[in-house]
Amino acid sequence: MKKILSLFVLALFLISLVPIAVADEGDENSEDRMEVNTAAGDNAGNNIKLKTEVKDDEDGNEVEIRSRLETRNATAMTQEEIRVRFSDRREELEERLRIQDPEKLIRLEALSNVAIDNIAGLNKDQVEKIAALSRARQAELAVLNKTQLEERLREIRVRQVRTAEDLRERVLTRQEIEIARENFENARERYEDAREEYQNARERYLAAKESGDEEAALGHAKEVLLRAADSIIEHLERIKAKIEENEHISGETAAQLVEKIGNQIAKIGAIKEKIQAAETRDEIKEAAKELRKAWKETEHKARAFAERVVAARVEGVINRAEVLEKKLDAALAKMEERGIEVDVNTEVAAFSALIQDAKNSSNQAQEKLRQAINATDRETQKDLVDDAKSLLKDSRKSLKDAHEKLKDIVEKIREAGQELEIDDDETVEVEEDEDESEDEEETEDEEELEDKDKKEEKTKVKVSGDIELSEDVKAALDQFVSSLDLVEGEVDLNLKVEKKNNETTVEAEVEEGTLTEGQQALWDSLINQAKNLVESAEGTDVELEVEIEHELEVEGE
Repeated sequence: MKKILSLFVLALFLISLVPIAVADEGDENSEDRMEVNTAAGDNAGNNIKLKTEVKDDEDGNEVEIRSRLETRNATAMTQEEIRVRFSDRREELEERLRIQDPEKLIRLEALSNVAIDNIAGLNKDQVEKIAALSRARQAELAVLNKTQLEERLREIRVRQVRTAEDLRERVLTRQEIEIARENFENARERYEDAREEYQNARERYLAAKESGDEEAALGHAKEVLLRAADSIIEHLERIKAKIEENEHISGETAAQLVEKIGNQIAKIGAIKEKIQAAETRDEIKEAAKELRKAWKETEHKARAFAERVVAARVEGVINRAEVLEKKLDAALAKMEERGIEVDVNTEVAAFSALIQDAKNSSNQAQEKLRQAINATDRETQKDLVDDAKSLLKDSRKSLKDAHEKLKDIVEKIREAGQELEIDDDETVEVEEDEDESEDEEETEDEEELEDKDKKEEKTKVKVSGDIELSEDVKAALDQFVSSLDLVEGEVDLNLKVEKKNNETTVEAEVEEGTLTEGQQALWDSLINQAKNLVESAEGTDVELEVEIEHELEVEGE
């Protein structure tokens, strides 16, 4: 068998870290009281005694006082019986585990920290399952009562693995991985070329616009839009390739993500065709508006897709850490068998807890990303992705802290004059995660039904530039925004006022939706107020931009 000494244990772990009720006693001799005692046994073999007390009232009528469990001195006796049964079962398991699973015996020792009342009633298979779990998971189960514990154990699946590769969500052929990596490299090169060409085209457009060459500016504007579309497409292609090569994303989930990304690429591709066919200024403006809107709809979904790849990498590191934890237990068990005693229980428990923290954060992040990918509201997408990114950061920190704790374990063993030997070929048991995609279709259906009943209005205003809004402009802006209340559908507007060399230009566009006559009058008033503010501002180069996005989701649509 291949042995890995403690010198290499740290590298094995670190190599994949990514930027990763007591009753009262009555007077039994009282003449006006009668007791009826009933004894029975429960399913666990415990004796239960029911006492019903009846006494005569002043008129000689029999009145039932109470029925209750006879518990006098029963608590101590039951606890003692439980301890005996637990001890017998534990000795039986220990004898078996000494021969078959020495590392499981070490974890079984931790069961003394679990409520004895809960453990003693479990059968052999259930106790063995607990013994197969990590220390951190045992600590989680320790707070449950017997019924809850049994229910959780039914949900837990344990599998045997030799290496972390056995925990991959899917197995890809070498050819499939090479094709995906080649696709990524090609997309990366095309993306970088598109970004460079975009910058060059933008400079040419600005130069032509400044010189007053409208025809040249129109052609360069078209080129800017085409290269922007290419950048978006190739960015999505890069993410798609990374998903296709990652073995820590299940085949079903990968297929769903690739399909969603493909839909986004197709949407941008269709707009690109419109840009290519555009010949007039109005056609180019319309295509630009469509591209801007499509990018707003795609931006945070693209972030979610990219972070999903990061989450998969973190999952791979967590898998390695979980397997290493179990092999660490096996190595410590063998040291104990050879009579070598090194007390690292505290450090190993902390190591286990940090790995579980990393796993919990990673799982929460993946759920946030799933919600973000399926969400339709842009701000909701952004918040979910931001939350997921923070959780992944927490997960990577827990893994790094676990690495430091592992160094402490190795150092403590060395101080005892020993070397930690990890058997690379040994089979260990780890808890199996639930299939991440098994509930996705049902969840999406539920979200669809919920969305049908929603009626949500959102208006966002973004102000940028070199000057603060005056009270007059603020009032005009507030009036216009208020006029959008209860307007169904989408209304997007952009106002840009710029003073350059004391010459003021105004660009005001209704990019989406239609204004009523009253709203148009308020919009015109806002434009005039903004223009007056910029013209009266100090300086020769002053800019003010106002972006307004309004959306009202209509109930039932």
